[in-house]
Amino acid sequence: MPISHLPKNVRRQLRRFGPSMGRRPAVDILRGAVGAGVAILVVTFIVATLPHSRQAGIYLVSSFASMAVLLFVLPNSPLAQPWSAMMGMMISAVVPVAVLMVTPPPYADGLAVGGSIAAMMAARALHPPAAGIALLVVLEHEAGRRLGFDFAIFPIAVMTVLMIGFAMIWNRLFGISYPTRPLAYSPAHVGRARGPARSLSQRDLSNLLVEFNQSANMDPADLARLMAVAEHRAAESLLADTHVRDLMTQNPVTVSPEAPLSEIVRKMTALNVHTLPVVDNSGYYLGVVDQHDALEELFKEFDILRRPLRFRAAPPEAEVRAIFHTDIETVEGDTPVGELLERLARREARVVPVTESGRLVGILTRTDIMALLLEHSPAAHSEAELDEEVYDDEEDDTSAEEPSSKSTPAASAEDTPARAGNTDPEEAELAAELHQSTARRPPVFEDTQHDTAESRGESPK
Repeated sequence: MPISHLPKNVRRQLRRFGPSMGRRPAVDILRGAVGAGVAILVVTFIVATLPHSRQAGIYLVSSFASMAVLLFVLPNSPLAQPWSAMMGMMISAVVPVAVLMVTPPPYADGLAVGGSIAAMMAARALHPPAAGIALLVVLEHEAGRRLGFDFAIFPIAVMTVLMIGFAMIWNRLFGISYPTRPLAYSPAHVGRARGPARSLSQRDLSNLLVEFNQSANMDPADLARLMAVAEHRAAESLLADTHVRDLMTQNPVTVSPEAPLSEIVRKMTALNVHTLPVVDNSGYYLGVVDQHDALEELFKEFDILRRPLRFRAAPPEAEVRAIFHTDIETVEGDTPVGELLERLARREARVVPVTESGRLVGILTRTDIMALLLEHSPAAHSEAELDEEVYDDEEDDTSAEEPSSKSTPAASAEDTPARAGNTDPEEAELAAELHQSTARRPPVFEDTQHDTAESRGESPK
């Protein structure tokens, strides 16, 4: 029966017995295998040549073969670093000798291995192959060949140094840093850090690894690099898989080319926006009118009206056609959001009009993208929710989560002076004056253009 037909809980349990490691490239397989093989040839030659080291027999070769797996196949693991390899092997050679002084075999077997593991962990030098050395010392004692403390110096320490030195050279030939580079962290750099992973200190990352019982499997520096790359690729994937139509404000409030300046000010004040799209009677997109241009035009009219000696009538009220911009490029609804990041990063790019066959169907703002990122950020979910999402991904085997459609466009909120933080003081003062003289209702901070139009009983168009 196919596995897909089994119950969900059964499939989840069966997957735990499957392979957990990812597929390694052929180059990595050959690099680790050939490097470990050559290193063992060197150690075997030394063991076979020197009479003193031959006393340990093939067991020493077996222990160093296990160490070669870490040094050449998993050089980034904390278990494979020089401190762990050197101190772990030496500790495991000293502890059983001390145990045999007070405890005879066969009781010394378990005590020697357990004591070596405890001592290695206390010294932060856990090295799994070293446990074989501890058992070897006891077995040699039972066979009538008692090893002393000098056994930890030769052949253990000497051979380990040779293996580590060869591993450094071999890994460097393939562009692998061994020993691993420490995390470059300085409190002065935190303010310039990019992403949460870069703002964590070495201690924070170490505590995180300890919390999840991964301190023996990954170095803090590798965790920081992995988190940074994961954040970057997650954002890229999210923005690439999310289309403009999923985030845009549908049916935004618009103005016609014949709309007077007072209507522009009234709508901008009521909706608390800085830009309004301009369409004709058929809904075809024509351009965008900006608050800054409206303020400049209105300031000119105020300046004329305030002149003490004025012998002619006030000029006619300006219309949208005189101040709106036609150079704002439009996009289609199926455009990936990631393609608009560079465009929206420019200060003058407040909105992106979205059209279909020339008709305006929506607008997109920077705050829409920020809301998308916040919605999918870890801060928006609890640890239990994140764990549940991981389980769901494992069960469904989906490559990416479908972006959720967002109905709260922040075209208005994004352009709010209090949130933009880059409003000119003179412009803010004029806006306040306009608000007192032309506004017919208080500003709406959270409503979208579409929702505000409905609440006023108007058509969004």
